[in-house]
Amino acid sequence: EIKSNLMETKFSAFFVLFFVLLIAISSYYLKNEVIREFSSNEQKLTGAPEFFLKNFSSKQTKKDGSLKFIFSGNEMKSFKHADITKVKFPIFKKFENNIEPSLIVSENADIINKGDQIILKDNVTLTRFPTKTRKQLKLFTSELNIFPNDDYVSSSQPIKIVQEPNIEINGVGMIYNKTENTFKILKKVTVYYEKPKK
Repeated sequence: EIKSNLMETKFSAFFVLFFVLLIAISSYYLKNEVIREFSSNEQKLTGAPEFFLKNFSSKQTKKDGSLKFIFSGNEMKSFKHADITKVKFPIFKKFENNIEPSLIVSENADIINKGDQIILKDNVTLTRFPTKTRKQLKLFTSELNIFPNDDYVSSSQPIKIVQEPNIEINGVGMIYNKTENTFKILKKVTVYYEKPKK
């Protein structure tokens, strides 16, 4: 009976040791897989780009041949394996009836899904130029998502809008949908209005 108990104890100790060893091996394997995946993603964006352009400009027209927008920048690097194109100092010019009603500039941009989405980042400024019926408007934020084919612009970041000559609007997040002709500020909206001096 003592011998049997001793065998059971040895078996239990062996099973526990085997189980601990199995967990250790699994943890080591998973850790290496996570590190390998992270390194792979880092290399995709830090490795050599598929192609490189300096001082580029790209135009898109509507079906009737009129100009829809011009996208340009100081530098473009395309990482085909990561499905992303990075742009330095991008400029996005939107046109209506071949007239430039708005301009968006920033320090950096990412082009995703072959141009279906453009993410402008770092000191983004949108300028809507004045017309006979409205004053100039400027929007400031840290990130702006443009969907040029859908005439849709959005941001989840804090924004500031300055409408000449005396209106300032602050909030967090915005959506502009040209198709529905709607502009929404999503939350934490504050409006400052300075009464014109007589």
